[in-house]
Amino acid sequence: MRCKVYLSDEGFGHIVRQRAVIKALLEKLPGTSLTVQTKMQIAAAGRFIPGAELIEKFNNIQWDKKSNGSPDLQKIKERYQDYIQTSSSYISEEQDHFQYDFALSDFVYEAFEIARLNNKPCFGVAHFTWDWFFSKLYPPPIHTNVINHFMQLASKATRLYFPPFTPEEIIHHYQGKALEVPLILHHKIEHKVSNHKDKFKVLIMDSGAGVLSESIKQALHSVKSLDDFLFFVSDKFETDQKNVRTIPSTDLMVDYVADMDLVIGRAGFNTISECVGLRTPMLLIGEAMNPEMNENILLLKKQHLGSFISIATFERNLGKFLPSFLKHEYGHIKDMMRDHDIATNGAEVIVNDMLNHL
Repeated sequence: MRCKVYLSDEGFGHIVRQRAVIKALLEKLPGTSLTVQTKMQIAAAGRFIPGAELIEKFNNIQWDKKSNGSPDLQKIKERYQDYIQTSSSYISEEQDHFQYDFALSDFVYEAFEIARLNNKPCFGVAHFTWDWFFSKLYPPPIHTNVINHFMQLASKATRLYFPPFTPEEIIHHYQGKALEVPLILHHKIEHKVSNHKDKFKVLIMDSGAGVLSESIKQALHSVKSLDDFLFFVSDKFETDQKNVRTIPSTDLMVDYVADMDLVIGRAGFNTISECVGLRTPMLLIGEAMNPEMNENILLLKKQHLGSFISIATFERNLGKFLPSFLKHEYGHIKDMMRDHDIATNGAEVIVNDMLNHL
């Protein structure tokens, strides 16, 4: 069978999720031929979804950020001003070249209509939808007609899969198509090991778009006196600081989570999923006006699976914050991580359900 995978051009999250789903799919249907279409992360898709044919093409979904990671409302407004016309042209162009048995989208709306027009099933995977995300921004940068267009296209999906921590209003809106599944993790990977058991190991993760780069540089300076700690960052942060180790930028940072005592990063869904699945405590950094991050932080704090640090404290006072955090909060979060019963076989559940429609 032939499968077309449509990935939106935002960060590494979609690739990490699809890596897990595709691995589970190939175990059930080992002869499946894969074609992955994306643009900004095409190189990463090639590294982490080996064997797939790659098509470098923009899939119509992206959002614009300011330097602090918050949404740039004016640029978002301009980007989606002619979206409906662009969407229709994209669907027409893709339809003429769609020669696949089914499609998988994370989360490109047009994919659902393209597959439907070709009488083929299409499955969506996401922990939030772009119609929800953009409707939460204020003032609304995107016209209601565009939001409605998003939702109309999503209604053409064969099935939409939503893991834990998906906002309830999304589940409710798409209840006719939605299936709630466990966390989507790739279990059969080689977790990286650092071999520094005498230190408290902290992984500091940037976003795929690098919105925390300057903040991480400042934070590393603030922790240079913490001799009992060892901090792991991407090798893009060139440093000779004694308590810092670098990770090759060609590696996925999430593959190091299992070996860490603490993960610090944005409250993105894949960071959360990996930490919860591997039971590694996390300290989350919020982003101004980012509805996804805010929702994730609220849900995690409610379940006592993580804590929050402001960007200002992270940049200027992480060195003072961490010893206090370890004394007052870390132990409780570690216990909650150890004892939670959140399932992590979402990829297998998704594939088993997909097979019922193929």
